[in-house]
Amino acid sequence: MKFVYRTALLAAVFLFSNAAGQDTIVAEIDGQPLTLQEFEQEYAETIGGRTVAMDDSLGEYTDFLDRYVNFRVKLKEARAIGYFEDEGLISEINGYRTSFARPYLIDHEILEPMVEDLFEKRKEYIHASHIMAVFPQNNPSPADTLRAWEKILALQDSVQQGIPFGDLAVRSSEDPSAGNSRSRRGYRGDLGWFTGGQMIDAFETAAYSTPVGGVSDIIRSSYGYHILTVHDREATKPDYLASHILLQFQGDTQADSARTYAKMDSLKTLIDQGMDFAEVAMNHSEDPSSAQHGGSLQGRISFRNPNFDPAFHDALFALEVPGQISDIIETPFGLHLIQLDEIAPVQTLEDSYDRLSQMAQALPRSKTAEAALAKSLRELYTSTVDTLLLTNLIGDAPPDSVQEHLQTLAEEDSVRTLPLIILQDSVYTLKQFTDFAATQLNPFNSTQTSIEKTLAHTETFLNDKAIFYRSFELEHSDEEFKGIMQDFKDGLAIFKIMEDSVWNAASQDSLRLLKHYEANAERYQWPDRYRLIEIYGASDSLLTDAMELLELGGTWEDLKHKIAADSTRNLYLDTVLVAENTDSVYDHAIGLAVGEHTEILSIRSRKLVLYMDGMEPARAKTFEEAQSDVMADIQVELEQALHQRLRDKYGVKTFPDRLKEAFQEP
Repeated sequence: MKFVYRTALLAAVFLFSNAAGQDTIVAEIDGQPLTLQEFEQEYAETIGGRTVAMDDSLGEYTDFLDRYVNFRVKLKEARAIGYFEDEGLISEINGYRTSFARPYLIDHEILEPMVEDLFEKRKEYIHASHIMAVFPQNNPSPADTLRAWEKILALQDSVQQGIPFGDLAVRSSEDPSAGNSRSRRGYRGDLGWFTGGQMIDAFETAAYSTPVGGVSDIIRSSYGYHILTVHDREATKPDYLASHILLQFQGDTQADSARTYAKMDSLKTLIDQGMDFAEVAMNHSEDPSSAQHGGSLQGRISFRNPNFDPAFHDALFALEVPGQISDIIETPFGLHLIQLDEIAPVQTLEDSYDRLSQMAQALPRSKTAEAALAKSLRELYTSTVDTLLLTNLIGDAPPDSVQEHLQTLAEEDSVRTLPLIILQDSVYTLKQFTDFAATQLNPFNSTQTSIEKTLAHTETFLNDKAIFYRSFELEHSDEEFKGIMQDFKDGLAIFKIMEDSVWNAASQDSLRLLKHYEANAERYQWPDRYRLIEIYGASDSLLTDAMELLELGGTWEDLKHKIAADSTRNLYLDTVLVAENTDSVYDHAIGLAVGEHTEILSIRSRKLVLYMDGMEPARAKTFEEAQSDVMADIQVELEQALHQRLRDKYGVKTFPDRLKEAFQEP
C-alpha cells in the first residue's frame, strides 16, 4: 500500500497542474528547460502532496528551486564522470535491489490485497455456528477425506430438512467444543461474534458470503469439512476510551453490600455535583492499575472485546457522549462507575494499513498466498531438478536425517559445486540447495521416503527462487519500482560526488583546516558553562551512600578512592559541561547553588545525582576542540563552490519570479 502513494501522487500532480505550467520555463540546465509543471511535480512529491504545497510561500518555492537545480547539476556531473559505471556503486545498487525487490513484490502481490480485504471485512461482525467433520491434517488419505465428505454431506442434508443446527452440532460435529457445555466458544457449534482475521481464510470467506439465516456450501479447511450458518451481522462500532472507579465488596453479608453501595452512591453524588472524575478515581478507586491514571483503562476498548464482563461492557457502550457517566454497575469484581472519555474516530485504510499489514503477515493465509504466487510464477519459468543426482547422493540415508546428510556432503569439495537445480537461466549448486534446506522445517510425514522428503524441499526451494527471479524483473515491468530504484541510484551517485568533492576533501586537507581556524578563531568559542558532577549507578542505595559520604565532609577524591577500592560498587563519576537548558536530565541542576545537588533522578535504566560544581568561564576553543566545527564550515564552502562550478559548467539559468504562477488552479 505504501508504495502506491508515489504513483498516485504523480498522477494527481499531472492531472491538476496548471496547463500554462507545461510551457512556463523556471530554469535551464545545459540548454534543457525545467518547466513549471516539472517543478510542481517534484515539489509536491517532496512536501507531501499538492494540497500542502499550495499553502507554501514564494520564498519556499524559490529555495526548493535552488536546491533542486543543485541536485540536477550534481546528477549530470555524476553521469559525466562515470559514477553510474562504478563497480562499487553497481554492487551497492544490486545489493539494494536484492534486499528490497522481494518485500516489494510480496507487499504488492499479497499483502496489499489481504489488507484491503481485512479492512472491508472488519467493517462488520458476524455471528455464526458451524459443524465439522475432520480428517488428519498431514496428508489425509483418500479414504479419510471421503469419510469426512460423506458425513458432512449427510449433515448438510439434515439441516436442509429442518433439523435445528445446534442440535446437529451437539450430536454430530467433530469439533470437540460442540458437545462441551462448559466451552466458552463452540458449544452447539456457536462460534460467537468474529470479524476479519479471526478465523481461517476459507471459513471466514464463507461466513461473509452467507446471508443471515442461510447455510453455507461445504467448506474445506486444513482441519476438515465444515458447514456454517450465520445468525446475525452487525456493523463495527467505534472503539471507546473509558475510565472507571471500582469499589470491592468487603464482606459477604447484605449489610456489607449495602455499605459498599452507599459509599459508591456518595462518590457518584460528588461527581454529579462537579468534582472531577479523575480526582475521585485517584483518591477512592480500588483498582490500583487504573486509579493512578485517574481511572483511565489505558487504551481503546472494542465493542466485541471478550475480556470485559458483560454487565460492564453493556453499561459502557450504552454511553453515547464523552464525559457521560454510567449508573452504578455490579460485576463479579465489585461496583463500578464508568465514564466515557472519548469515542475513537473510525480509522481509514491508510491509517490502519500498518497494523493490518502486521496482522496479515501473521495469518497462515499469507503463507498460502505466497505459495500460490510462487506456483503461478513457476508456470512462467522453465525449471529442472537433477533427481538422479539427488537419489545417488541420498543413498540409504534415513528419512529423518536427509537434511543433515546432504549438508555433510555439501561440505565436500568434490560435490558442493555440482549443478542441481535450474530455474530459467539461473543454475543452483548442491551447496546452495542444502544451505536453504537447512533453514526449513523437516516435513512431518512418516510415510515419505528420503527422496520424497528431499524433493519436497526442492519444491520449496524452487518456489522461493521463482519469487526471487520475478522480483529481479520488476525494474523492467513495474514503473513504480523502476522509479524507486532510479531514486536510489541517483541518491548513491549524489552521495559519491559529495563524498569525493566535499566531505573527503574537507577532512583530508589538515592545513586548510588549521588556516581556517586561525583566520576565524573568534567564531569558535565556548560560552559560560555550568560544571556539573554526575554520580550514576544502577541503584538508589549506592547513590545514597555516596551522598552521605559527601554530606559528612568527604571529598570527591575520597569518593573516587572508595569506588576504586570496591570493584563490586557499580558507581561512576563524570563531569558534564552544560551551557543552557538542553531539554535533558541535566536541566534539573541548572539554577542550583554551588555544592547543592538534585534528588535521585532516573534516566533509562540508570539512577543519577547531579551536583553543581560552579561555572566554567567562556574561552576560545582549541583547534582540536573546534575541528569538527571547522570541518563543517569548510564543507559548506566546498559545497557552495561545487554548486557554482557546476552551474557555470552547465550554463544554469533560473527564473524564480515565474514561480508566482506555481500551484495556481486553472
